[in-house]
Amino acid sequence: MNTQPETPPCDLCQSNPSSPSVILHDELIADIKSRLPVKLLMQMKCVCKFWKTLISHPSFIKMHLVRSEQNSYSYVVSHKKSKHDGDFIFVPFSVNHLLQNRSITFPNDPYYQLNDKDCRDVIGSCNGLVCLLGYSPSEHAQTEFWLRFWNPATRTISDKLGFFRDVKPEWGSWNFVFGYDNSTDTYKVVALNTANNRREVTVLSLGENVWRTIQSFPVVPSKLSSSDSRMYGGVYFSCTVNWLGTNPRNDKLFDDSVIISLNLSTETYTQMLPPSGFEIVIPLVVPSVCVLMNSLCFYHDAEGTHFVIWRMTEFGNDKSWTKLLKLDYHRNLRMNHKIELDFLALKIMPLHVSEDGDTIVFANNLESRAILYNRRTKRARKTRINKKICWFSMKGHVESLVSTS
Repeated sequence: MNTQPETPPCDLCQSNPSSPSVILHDELIADIKSRLPVKLLMQMKCVCKFWKTLISHPSFIKMHLVRSEQNSYSYVVSHKKSKHDGDFIFVPFSVNHLLQNRSITFPNDPYYQLNDKDCRDVIGSCNGLVCLLGYSPSEHAQTEFWLRFWNPATRTISDKLGFFRDVKPEWGSWNFVFGYDNSTDTYKVVALNTANNRREVTVLSLGENVWRTIQSFPVVPSKLSSSDSRMYGGVYFSCTVNWLGTNPRNDKLFDDSVIISLNLSTETYTQMLPPSGFEIVIPLVVPSVCVLMNSLCFYHDAEGTHFVIWRMTEFGNDKSWTKLLKLDYHRNLRMNHKIELDFLALKIMPLHVSEDGDTIVFANNLESRAILYNRRTKRARKTRINKKICWFSMKGHVESLVSTS
């Protein structure tokens, strides 16, 4: 890769004439710098024009992103009630630290407060970009929504965009998913509106600021609610958005489940079947999809006693499901059956698998805590964090140089 600009580099970027000549090719310079943290690279952009041009080049940004993915971390959204409203905080943390100490460090920097950005929620993170959602009541009993794209590492944020209004929207009727179309190098937000039995799907691309309506959702979407939309909504995986839906059947007591996958490049749907033998019953855990170990996964309740996770080893091939885990709620996950019986469905979701595959992080919304289950020792521990955390918002995140415009 030749990133040398037409103008000659400044003196600081050249070797010292009084010392032995040392020449580093552009490719080697780029390779070395692509291994550095974003904060240091942002400071180096001020050294000379050559370094600024190099670090801002799209090819270098992609190279740096690949290296950053090897040192990824995660984030959650913390919600602390204040006198007038809630303080929503973006909390980046190392999963390894969580597994070792059962705690995370909250940033003291007010820059991570979402309210200061006039937003209230995080839709998702992709390649270092974070998609924020803001909303407020508008005239005529309407609610106005908007988006902002934010890169916490470079401390850059877009203007508000994607404005739209909805008349008295039902809580949880909107499900937003943030993803990336690698065929066009475009970041997209997909919105599914299920209010009043609708199946409307719209797409907003970063840089266009216009919502486009695409083909309607082909089956009945899984029912969403305000607190559960992250559990039962769509998940981004490998340039697709995936939801769980149902095909109504008149000859069956229960409908047939199906996984709907939207290709972000073609914006067309494909359907995949869940694991063989799975049937919808009256569950303690509402079935849904998630992403674990760089694979699309499916989880569900089994007989009201066990939590089951399946992994699709070959994405798109619904014959490749393999059982990843089957856990007893009480014995393995330390769930209290007396509490469970008071709820129509447990608020529990698998979030992350450690690099060695030993530990799985579960969200437990009944106690606003996360459960850390070790597959090797078959023991579960709960996090020590007492602050209000939306564990369902936990997503993988990396530091990158990706632009917000």
